[in-house]
Amino acid sequence: MSSIKPIIEFELYIIRHGESKGNVKRETEGLSFMELNDPQLTERGKKQAFLCGERLKDINFDSVYSGALLRAVETATGIIKAQPCSKSLKVLPYLTEAGVSPEYTHTSFEEIHKINSNAFLAEDIDPTQSLFCYNGISDEADLFERAANALKYIFSHGHEGEKIAVISHAAFITYLVFSLMGYKEACPMFDLNFRNTGITKVTIYKKGTNKYGDIVFEYINDTSHLYEMD
Repeated sequence: MSSIKPIIEFELYIIRHGESKGNVKRETEGLSFMELNDPQLTERGKKQAFLCGERLKDINFDSVYSGALLRAVETATGIIKAQPCSKSLKVLPYLTEAGVSPEYTHTSFEEIHKINSNAFLAEDIDPTQSLFCYNGISDEADLFERAANALKYIFSHGHEGEKIAVISHAAFITYLVFSLMGYKEACPMFDLNFRNTGITKVTIYKKGTNKYGDIVFEYINDTSHLYEMD
């Protein structure tokens, strides 16, 4: 039996945003180009974000990240509000959803601060660059590269034992999860359908210290916190 003690480097919680107007067909009617690219949460989505925050309130996150799209910011803010102490929101452009039009540039920190006054651009990110990363839905190689860059950034800016929340979007979370699994292209054997506020917990161990592997998926796409809404 190995005498090596497992050493946790990171606990990573990857969370999809709550239901947005873009997720509900009847809500998309009449939306402008700007709103279609960056729809905000529905009332149901806000309740989902609240319940997700309640589910995670006993986890004292060291860092909370989201992209700049407002539905992710709103969801991250709902989670932060339930935390045991004040938290800032780190806005990381890598976490933008796939398929956002390059013509969409509306959201600014002025808009983000209307939702969360304690949000700021993640450190070491060039402030002169766009708040968004643009990829078409079919740009698989680019999306895998962006997912790898997001994970590299998050881990390189953390410390051993850190608990990290990452709030993003269904398509892009798929690339984050596949990247963590070691894939460099979409796995043809299965697909992942991340539900609104679905939580995926991944424990990252120091290399070679855990007999079950360095990257362990504790659960994927868990929405048990939404039981009262089903």
